[in-house]
Amino acid sequence: MTSSRTIVLTLVALFTLSFLTACGTGGVTGPEDHAAVTVKNAQPDSTIGWLYYSLDGDSVVAPSQASGASWDIRMAYLKCCGQTQQIDILLNSGNSGAGSSQGATVASRWENLTTVPAAPGFRDDDTTEALRIVTPEVIGPGVMFVYDVQTHTIRPSPDRVLLIKTRTGNVYKFQFTSIYKDAVASPNVNTPLGYYHFRYQQAINGAF
Repeated sequence: MTSSRTIVLTLVALFTLSFLTACGTGGVTGPEDHAAVTVKNAQPDSTIGWLYYSLDGDSVVAPSQASGASWDIRMAYLKCCGQTQQIDILLNSGNSGAGSSQGATVASRWENLTTVPAAPGFRDDDTTEALRIVTPEVIGPGVMFVYDVQTHTIRPSPDRVLLIKTRTGNVYKFQFTSIYKDAVASPNVNTPLGYYHFRYQQAINGAF
């Protein structure tokens, strides 16, 4: 059985470094050696507009460090009640940031992706929508998030996995599992939105 650990983050108001440090360590449970990590209720601040996260550090990165290389992935603040029409997810590379975290998307279920593909196609990110690693669109082929026209909700696709290579050379598989508060099973258009739930796991010798 694959081991795992969980980090629970509920981020509201302005970030402070001490609070972020507590979130990054106090909610971790279970074994720590290359286990799958689950993060729950990670909410970007509405004033800052982004949540910055380090995979190698298993922690949120303070917005004051956004211009540096310490974060790997950033997630945009989302508006509730039908106001969100796209979801911006960017890696720290290219013209998106000063880092060197590269990525590639894979058409696979989480549990089926057990090794790093032979030619994953890692590349720098780009803020131009058509060139992004994770498309911000929620309708169409290959999207990371799927809009449900019946319920007017948005769900992460279970058939898409993001591969991320950090500045240290570590490779992770990464997948969003919900964007609603507490990951409710049946959200509706009025369910609080913008609480990122995601999981990631480091590859060891090419295997997850």
